[in-house]
Amino acid sequence: LDQDKQTCTENHPCIQFGACSQLCKKVSRIRHKCYCHEGFVLQPDKFTCKSKDSSHPIIVFSNRHELRTIDLRRGVVRPLISSLKDTIVVDFIHKHNETHLFWTDWADDKIYKGSLAGDSLSNIHGVVHSGLTTAEGLAVDWIGDNLYWIQSSLDQIEVAKINGSFRQTLIAGSMERPRALALDPREAILFWTDWDPNGSPRIESCSMDGKDENRKTVFWVSKYGGAWPNGLTMDYLAKRIYWTDARSDSIHTTLYDGSEHHEIIRGHQYLSHPFALAIFESHIYWTDWRSSSVIRANKWNGSDVQIIERTISKPFGIKVVHPSLQPKAKTTHSCEIDNGNCSHLCLLGFNQTKKCACPHIMRLSEDRLTCEENKVMLLFSGQNEIRGVDIAKPYHHIIP
Repeated sequence: LDQDKQTCTENHPCIQFGACSQLCKKVSRIRHKCYCHEGFVLQPDKFTCKSKDSSHPIIVFSNRHELRTIDLRRGVVRPLISSLKDTIVVDFIHKHNETHLFWTDWADDKIYKGSLAGDSLSNIHGVVHSGLTTAEGLAVDWIGDNLYWIQSSLDQIEVAKINGSFRQTLIAGSMERPRALALDPREAILFWTDWDPNGSPRIESCSMDGKDENRKTVFWVSKYGGAWPNGLTMDYLAKRIYWTDARSDSIHTTLYDGSEHHEIIRGHQYLSHPFALAIFESHIYWTDWRSSSVIRANKWNGSDVQIIERTISKPFGIKVVHPSLQPKAKTTHSCEIDNGNCSHLCLLGFNQTKKCACPHIMRLSEDRLTCEENKVMLLFSGQNEIRGVDIAKPYHHIIP
């Protein structure tokens, strides 16, 4: 019996989406057995895999003026930081047994960082300090220690070291309205959504070093009648992307290459204007504007929909924070050792390669490792700003 519980199929259960929580083994022509990735344990239902890590998974979400947490084990909701001005997106890094949060604030024109310990946030400081009028997507590379974000007012993706230094425009051109951003540093792949009001809303991908030849369209959302791909998250173990569509009020998933598309849920009363999306173990979590709620559902079929927190104002960005959501690569990447011998940025590329890159107003020298001053650029002014363009890369605004 197929997953719709109505149609008979000759396909083995292991081929079917959602046959097991993680891994599936053929036992016979029609029988199968579920098992788990390393670091996870199979539950008594013989389907679900749970992380062995004892850390409590928590949701962190923003409502523009506050970051709040929800302990998924205890169901406890607490304010984390208040008096924010215009915070939209949030991400984290867990490294050396420490967790750090990153978030954007449009009003302050900054990306902030803070140390998360239990229910408290300390050592809060700005890491990117200017030129961030509309930083929408935000993603942390926990292997290369780099920070990526979407500068939607300029229709480009930027990158810097995790401390905000050596800022560079990574991908620009042929973007109309980029929104959400997610990455998998183990595969060195970066995904983003683009509303493109000109009629081609889509999900795109590129290597994390931004090489033009690796950029491609993963999925055209018009295939299912969508137009506003908002939230974007990744199931790292299944190598799947999940996204919300605020036009069709639906949630979808594909493999990293755009194949095996599945619509998870559509038209539910609690899925009336989804904004951001997160994933943990067997569930997806999203923020919804019309119901002003944080909601969860089964990540394979959209069942078991539950409101886990109602908010007074619209909720925006959401992230589940847990060490298992930042899996380690099987081998050490060269960028992890002496910054790959790069003088400034070391960016992850496909097949364990690396690319040295330079901050604005610098360029890579002939040794392909060291940055030197770039003296050739075009400056232009607007009503409230001055920007620069590299003559060799006219799409790239090198001075935000």
